[in-house]
Amino acid sequence: MTEKNLNKTKNFFSIFSMVSILILLLTIPSVSADNEKIGIVVIAHGSPSEAWCDPISEAVAEIELPYQVELGFLEFVPNETINNAVDRLDDAGVTKIIAVPLFISSYSSHIQEIEYVLGLRDTLPLANEITMVDGVLMERSITPGNNYCVVSYTTANIAGIEQTQSEEEEEEELIPVDTNAQIILTSAMDDHWLIAQIVADRTADLVVDPSNETLVLVAHGTDEEENIDGWVNCTSSLANQANLKLKQWNDPLIALDGTGISFIHHNDTLHPQYNLTTTIENANGPIVVPLMVSEGYFTGRKIPGLLENLTYAYDKKALTPHPNVAKWIEMSASQEFTDLTVGIYNNSELLDISIYDVEKAHGDICLCVAMAFKATQTAFSEWDDTPVRGNIEIITGHPSDGHTETFEYILNSIDDVTVDIPPQTDIVNLSLDNYNYQFIDKSTGDKVVVSVKENIFPEGFLDLRIKCKQKTATPDEKSAFKLMKNELKDKCLYHPADEVFNVESEGSNITPSDPGSETELTVEIIPAISMTVPTTNVDFGKVGAGMTSGNQIITLINTGAGSAKFSAMLQEDDDGFYDKSLKLNGQDISDFSVIVPADISDFMYEYNVVSNLVVPDGSGGIYSGTVFFIAENES
Repeated sequence: MTEKNLNKTKNFFSIFSMVSILILLLTIPSVSADNEKIGIVVIAHGSPSEAWCDPISEAVAEIELPYQVELGFLEFVPNETINNAVDRLDDAGVTKIIAVPLFISSYSSHIQEIEYVLGLRDTLPLANEITMVDGVLMERSITPGNNYCVVSYTTANIAGIEQTQSEEEEEEELIPVDTNAQIILTSAMDDHWLIAQIVADRTADLVVDPSNETLVLVAHGTDEEENIDGWVNCTSSLANQANLKLKQWNDPLIALDGTGISFIHHNDTLHPQYNLTTTIENANGPIVVPLMVSEGYFTGRKIPGLLENLTYAYDKKALTPHPNVAKWIEMSASQEFTDLTVGIYNNSELLDISIYDVEKAHGDICLCVAMAFKATQTAFSEWDDTPVRGNIEIITGHPSDGHTETFEYILNSIDDVTVDIPPQTDIVNLSLDNYNYQFIDKSTGDKVVVSVKENIFPEGFLDLRIKCKQKTATPDEKSAFKLMKNELKDKCLYHPADEVFNVESEGSNITPSDPGSETELTVEIIPAISMTVPTTNVDFGKVGAGMTSGNQIITLINTGAGSAKFSAMLQEDDDGFYDKSLKLNGQDISDFSVIVPADISDFMYEYNVVSNLVVPDGSGGIYSGTVFFIAENES
């Protein structure tokens, strides 16, 4: 390298990018946990109908998470694919992607397709099925392509007539995403309690005479025998949960005559009990609720068509729009990124105790364990320094083994945990006052008091708990209380701490908090000078000695906030071949220079450099080299 070029790199604040010619060199930096950057991609099926897609987009817009959220459709929406969504997260520098499938069931065959596109499986079972696309009966086929799979749709041939070449065929490619980020795929909606609440709300809107009415939950289902049980179990669970919610803590209480489920797609010969028409005919005052993500052909035409001339209550409402859809996405993602560890010193050794460590000691992660653990995590975060075993005392108002054993495990002490039950309460008769925990640093006197917020408890929770403890609860009440505990545990573990707990603290080693007075600020600053070179390889093919090659394009992108001067130098050059032959925009490499403006709308201005070779006489063989592009201040 010449002295002129060395000085050039030293004297300017520059951003460098490399293009390899004939050979490609890649370096992938490792990412530590401290530098982990999370992104969320919500995946929906998609539809040619904007009316189907719009409620999905609106639900995603309602999501409140501390990370970038993108929406990608599996098919039918060309400009909003899963690949597009992942690319946007990649551009933001995300290192870990949590993918949340906005699908009714984890037993849907589409889940395998999502896994394939996300790079979580290498192959995809080839399949053919008859399906409906925007009201048109189509045959959907998955066939292998060149390093990817192809989904094709043709007009369904249900009459045995041979299809002609002239009949229209549509194809979409299922291409695995190109990313270095770690990808985690969560479960589908299945039988989550947040979804059961939507079903309960939809049912309540249609109820007239509950004791003479039956909830019939209608799902898509599957013809695949190996997956039908999964659909049955989750759909039945949702119907039963909705029934319990209506009967035990809806306002007003609604006691239905019963519940039933049915599927639009299933093997009617093997499972006639799930036939929708038969189910409605045999139900007492059927209230039909569609278990569909968005309103479309199935809710608007298919279900009413199957039930023509029958009597039933129905309003075509799908799961969206409903605020619980965004809440479910938030909780699904939170289960993957929430930190469930507590840091505490044991003498000079820093321990990271996870809730799963406590689970092994206690036997399970019950509601009491979850509350005690999260209360401890919340209190410890108030101290400026990490607490030390032996210095901490915990006073709990809740007398359960789950609470005391969690606190004792974290402190590794029985003596430092005290149960102080509020007046007029006991192990059976609890009140909100029992959910109060004091954390005291004995060496300084600093204290943090954590208490559970009243609005976090489901309606009637404490009353049902008393009935269950006194063994006077009915089977329905026992089931409802179990469901309530599961909901409360999820809220405690995965909602932000300030939504679950009230916190009061005092002491010199505690940073005073002023709830509501702080505003978190976030900004991404785009450097004045920045560039990327997406063209990573240029192959000029075979060129004769003394001849000129064809033109090849090298794309340079100004990713900075200001205009920049781009120039180039050779970093590697076998026998000086490229120094003599390479032309950039018709100039020798030492003379190449171009001013590339900035695009302040998205900080992405592309410039194409035309490169070719003017091969000297006497050359022969294969030559490898590397061009080094430089971005400098325009002045």
